[in-house]
Amino acid sequence: MPTLAFSLSLCAAALALSTSAPAADQARDDSLARLGAYVDAWERELGSVVADETYRQVVTRLPRSGAVRQPNLVPREIRELVSEFTLIHFDDGPANWLGYRAVKRIDGKAVIATGPTLNDLLSDATLSWPERWRRVRDANAAFNIGPFTRDANLPTFALAALRTASHARFTYSAPRSQTLDGRRLTRRTFRERARPTLVAGERGRDVPLEGTVWFDASEGQVRRTEISLRDGAPQPAAGGREEDRVREEWLTSRITVTFAPDPGVTAWVPVEMRERYDNSWGETTTGHALYSRYRRFRTTARLVRPGP
Repeated sequence: MPTLAFSLSLCAAALALSTSAPAADQARDDSLARLGAYVDAWERELGSVVADETYRQVVTRLPRSGAVRQPNLVPREIRELVSEFTLIHFDDGPANWLGYRAVKRIDGKAVIATGPTLNDLLSDATLSWPERWRRVRDANAAFNIGPFTRDANLPTFALAALRTASHARFTYSAPRSQTLDGRRLTRRTFRERARPTLVAGERGRDVPLEGTVWFDASEGQVRRTEISLRDGAPQPAAGGREEDRVREEWLTSRITVTFAPDPGVTAWVPVEMRERYDNSWGETTTGHALYSRYRRFRTTARLVRPGP
């Protein structure tokens, strides 16, 4: 395997969103304003919720030109999780989301919980907020498979580009009409321009967020989101000519989320998430998560945005 261990992790430094003014054309953008207002209200009113999650991950390892294979790695690895998945909404300052996966079954076998609960982690006054944030984040990613770290795979993550407070961080395409699942919706693409970026690669590299949102133009209601990320860095390659001894290693990801109404919270919520990650050394990781039976999450902790 390559020596570089890529990561796609939420960057704590970027959680304090840019306060710079949006571009003049965005300031007059009624479509973007409605979308932002809808997401602002949705995050505020939904709050923190728990859903039942089934999550299937598959890693496929194929030899490619220049790829190095470890002989002890199987060509295909599968993991199926059944969990209670909590989406935690921090309501202090610009809204932020954190996911916590309480795994109940792995590949059909029951899991006996031995570590602290989510309430324990959030309420532990002996820990700083950044440490509590890190522990919840790490616990959520503990059962991920694949050759890299990832904790940005939250079904609500694309909303970071859509809420009003984030508009100054991104550039947006002009609205286009598109039919999706038999309904006429508005489609817009976006790209992160502010630094540091919301997602960090290895060694804190900036990884700009790009994506697409489909929404109801009259209400701003989000129906589908898709985000993509690419992290890359030059790495030494053994042998060959001197000029050929440096090559780029990279990791790409694409995450698509579908929203639908759920009676438990009387709101449109994420019901399906599909992920795909490819890297330069011949591995593809896919994930398919389904969410159902949403209900409100109650905690004794005050959910505020972690500070420095």
